[in-house]
Formats: sequence, structure tokens, C-alpha cells
Amino acid sequence: MKKILCLFLSIIFVCFNSYSSETIGIDSAYPPYMHGSKHVAKGLYVQLLKNIFQKMNVGVVLEAKPWKRIMKKAKIGKWGVGGIYKNSERVKIFDYSEPIYHEKLVLFINKSSNLKFNSLEDLRGKKLGVMRGWSYGESFDKARKSKVFSVMETNKGKQSFALLLKNKVDGVVMDGISAKIILEKNNWAGKVKEETTPVARNAAYIVFLKSMKKSGVINKFNNALAKMRKDGSYDKIISSFVKE
Repeated sequence: MKKILCLFLSIIFVCFNSYSSETIGIDSAYPPYMHGSKHVAKGLYVQLLKNIFQKMNVGVVLEAKPWKRIMKKAKIGKWGVGGIYKNSERVKIFDYSEPIYHEKLVLFINKSSNLKFNSLEDLRGKKLGVMRGWSYGESFDKARKSKVFSVMETNKGKQSFALLLKNKVDGVVMDGISAKIILEKNNWAGKVKEETTPVARNAAYIVFLKSMKKSGVINKFNNALAKMRKDGSYDKIISSFVKE
């Protein structure tokens, strides 16, 4: 009888783990990395996360929402976050995975602008278009807080570039690949220029609120990510989205 009970409990344990899943929030308006609507998530990070969690034998639900809403829910432990940057404030409350990708943030300005960018000090007194609720890395966030420059926040990258073309802002800071998709789609590529010096190079991660106690999930995630890098499946996914 004891053996039968043990077998029964083992089956329940296996079934429970087989159907365990995690919910990850991702930005709904940041192609090609992450975008979507009405629970249909798309993009590079979405594909990476699906494949990594599959390798972990853990289900994953990806919620595509505006970034500000994603962060608000993440801070109360509703879900984890995918494609998030790291800063000193966030590491106090979130547990971080290994980086899933490295983005290069650059400055875009009007074709007629004389602005030359080599450091954040060159942006003193300027007004920049940025995404609402985003961190752009420790140095940029610190300069923003110190009012080296001011910002206008938008919910979508297209809105930021519309402000630039109307001379409402002096520049737009965005990942280079994502920006080029927006510019080409709207026939704006010939109206702006990209500064060659990066504003920042930021790694993207997944995180969970520390109180959720997901360190075990993150360890499994890191191991699965490492295996994908080794077997070539990681590079295959990257190359299908990123063509520089």
C-alpha cells in the first residue's frame, strides 16, 4: 500500500511540474524585439523566450502590454518581465537572468541639425524623445535626473519620430535596429540621420520580483540559454530577426 501511495504521489509531482508555467510581460510596441496586442506577442525576445522555456520544459505565457503597465504589474509580483535593462534601482527589487541580447541605443536627429554627439554632455539643454516608463541605462538615467537634458515621453517609437520631424524634440534615443524599421515603414529614413557614437549599449534580461522567489526558474533559464548558445539555435533565432 505504501509503495502504491508513493507511486501515486510521484505521478502527481511529475504532472504538476509538467504543467507548471510562468507569465512574462513584454512591451507591446518595440519591434523587432517585442511587440503585439490582445495577448498575441511577437518579436525576437518573444521567440527566444518561447524556445528557452521549451528547453526548460516549463510553459510560458507572454503578455504584450504598454511598458509602463508591464512595470507597474511587475513591481507587485503579477508577472516577470522580458527584455528589460538593468539599473541600480531595479537590481534592488528584481532577480535578473543572464543577458538574452545586447542592444545599441543611438541618437537620431533631423537631417538639417548641426548637433554633434560624442557624450551625454553634448545633449545639455536639449529635449529628447524617449519611450514612456523606460530606463536607458545608468548613465543616461542619471543625466536625465540631473536635468542635463529634458525629455518628451511617448508610448510608441513612431510618435517620438513624429515629434522630431515637427521639431518638438531635438533628437530621439532608440535602439538602432528598431528605429530603422520605423523610419523605413513610414518613409522617414531620408529625413533624419543617425549619430555614429552610441548613447548606450544595454543588455536585455528577464527578471522576477525578488519576493516571488524565482531564483530556481532563473537558474534553469540561464542553463537553457547557455545550451542554446552552444548548439547554435540561439544564433539562428537572432539572424532571423536582426539583419544589420
